[in-house]
Amino acid sequence: MTTSARQPTIVLVGAGHAHLHIAARAQAYRDAGARLLLIDPGEFWYSGMATGLLGGEFSPDEDRIDPNALMQASGGAFIREAVTRICPDSRRITLASGRTLDYDWLSLNVGSEVDTESLPTADNGPQIWPVKPIPPLYSLRLSLEAAMRDQASMPPVVIIGGGATGSEIAANLAGLARRCDVAPQVTLVSRSSRLLTSAPAGAARRLQAALDDYPVALRLSAEARRITQTGVELASGEVLPAAHVVMAVGLQAKALTRTLGLPAGPQGLKVGPTMQSIADPRVFAAGDCADYQPRALPKLGVFGVKAAEVIHHNLLASLQQRPLRPYQPQRRWLAILNLGNGQGLLLWWRFWWRGRFSAWLKNRIDRRFMAQYRRAGQAD
Repeated sequence: MTTSARQPTIVLVGAGHAHLHIAARAQAYRDAGARLLLIDPGEFWYSGMATGLLGGEFSPDEDRIDPNALMQASGGAFIREAVTRICPDSRRITLASGRTLDYDWLSLNVGSEVDTESLPTADNGPQIWPVKPIPPLYSLRLSLEAAMRDQASMPPVVIIGGGATGSEIAANLAGLARRCDVAPQVTLVSRSSRLLTSAPAGAARRLQAALDDYPVALRLSAEARRITQTGVELASGEVLPAAHVVMAVGLQAKALTRTLGLPAGPQGLKVGPTMQSIADPRVFAAGDCADYQPRALPKLGVFGVKAAEVIHHNLLASLQQRPLRPYQPQRRWLAILNLGNGQGLLLWWRFWWRGRFSAWLKNRIDRRFMAQYRRAGQAD
């Protein structure tokens, strides 16, 4: 495929939160005389429902969207394949099949992954599960459900990381055990002296109380040193028995962002206020794979969603030679943790609330987010 001045090509690499927003508006690019193409090897899995998927609250179909249907319904094109190389100098993309594509503008929304090599690991040890990408979490659920059904007990699971993700994982794994009518065997390890170090202390206490109720074993102020054949060895020398280890630390941008020859690091491709690469105005990035240079942003889906509107505007503006708009990320944002028992922990600035209302609100927000793209994908 070759590009031309008559029909410029805009390529979206990765079916993340931001690119769903743009894909649903593909007709705007057709109206502007351009082609919009989305490339991704799989489906969109929504991170907001991932822990509920792990805990047995949601089915896989509730947590995923087919980007192909969305692009076809909105007037764009989709290629279900992995991107192996991007050359900004020639503006060329290489796919896993060896096929090459040229672009005029490019946007990356490929997400993040866990650095599983940061911890020494013995051969023939526990199975290791990174928290991203999301599909393996469903595989972990199926493995645990099968074991609990056959053995009437839960294989021991150790989660490394006491942040929001690790805490949600622990709660939902314990919730899965309850759904299977067996006792939880879940241990959470964190180097910090308390959970949720960036949240109010009262919220952290309520979260710890929720985990204690299951019970989940908490090892705070403890550092995982290596994974042995039998479990997780702490810096103290103690080995926590484990059949499965969930890695909820070491989150970094996908490695693809560091192979372009553009300024990038573990936090992602370095982008300026307009979400363009600081070295190439034809390359944009959003979500977990973007390192927003004006200030550090948490790796949360809400920032990818908000940046989507700006990137959509700026891609069209670049195409039409109009002024670009800067991204202005919010200073405060809503976060709700799924506690796996019909309750949630709502966090907003200095305020927090644990209870069923928080879980109801989270469920409502998540289902509305998914429904809008399912409807768009079914449009005539």
